[in-house]
Amino acid sequence: MVISLNAISDIATKYFDSMKWVFAACFAVLLIILLIILIIRSRKGTAAVAVNSSVAPSVPMDNGTFAIEIGNLQGTGEREEQQDAFAFSPSSKWKDKGFLAVLADGMGGMDAGAAISNKLVHDIISEFPYSFEKLKDGWILDALSNEIFQNYQGRGGTTVIITYLKGDKMWFASVGDSDLLLLRNNRIYAMNIRQEYGNTLLMRAVEGAVSVEQALTHKDAPALTEFMGAKHTEPDYSIVPWQVKENDVYLLCSDGVSDTLSFEEIKEAMLHSPSECAELLEKAIMAKNKKYQDNYTAIVFAVRKIGG
Repeated sequence: MVISLNAISDIATKYFDSMKWVFAACFAVLLIILLIILIIRSRKGTAAVAVNSSVAPSVPMDNGTFAIEIGNLQGTGEREEQQDAFAFSPSSKWKDKGFLAVLADGMGGMDAGAAISNKLVHDIISEFPYSFEKLKDGWILDALSNEIFQNYQGRGGTTVIITYLKGDKMWFASVGDSDLLLLRNNRIYAMNIRQEYGNTLLMRAVEGAVSVEQALTHKDAPALTEFMGAKHTEPDYSIVPWQVKENDVYLLCSDGVSDTLSFEEIKEAMLHSPSECAELLEKAIMAKNKKYQDNYTAIVFAVRKIGG
């Protein structure tokens, strides 16, 4: 039997016409499967970030004098629960009322560290807005410490650090060993004093009562001399607000950050945008692979020229 080329062409055309819907259906199914895989991978990536950190977007906010960029990180480290807490004042109030940031590190080995730090942060933020006149002697922290004492009778406590930026002025207060660092003109400064027994011993070393080596190596050097949860506490605070300068970068952090990383490592991270700084700090902490890594939390914000 002889089949002409035209007949073969007709058969092929009819075959492919009948099969094109099959090909289209298969392609659609493959596309749907691919989309499902991408969605699952995306959700897995988001969950991993949520477990290990909470990094805020670096979005400029106008406070009336400066634009503020902010970032943050938080992780549990090798601890069983997260006892750090932090918060910012509402962005809608920054221009008229100022910018308040607060960070607390619940004391491990004592009662209810997580509950105390979270409630303290909530109480401080809920009292916003403040004024420099109201905050100048740090009275709010002594009152809140006494309230914690009434509830826990000294069996539980937390550290705390507060910064308040209004216009071009900054104020801070701190209790315990959480840190406030400033990067200005490529130099890093510790703005508050850690209230630890080691620092008390160093002051005694200056007076000649003990040697510097004894002060630095004393077994109780890391012990807190002040904490939120004592009947009365004496915060470290700025007696008068200081002048904020363009391109200042501020970092509030728990000792899970500053005891793990060196000042130089922290400084290198702070040279980047706040959101990048947060990511770099966390990567550096993870790279240390420190045994018994503490909870780590940081708030980083930079002040920029409006419109700059």
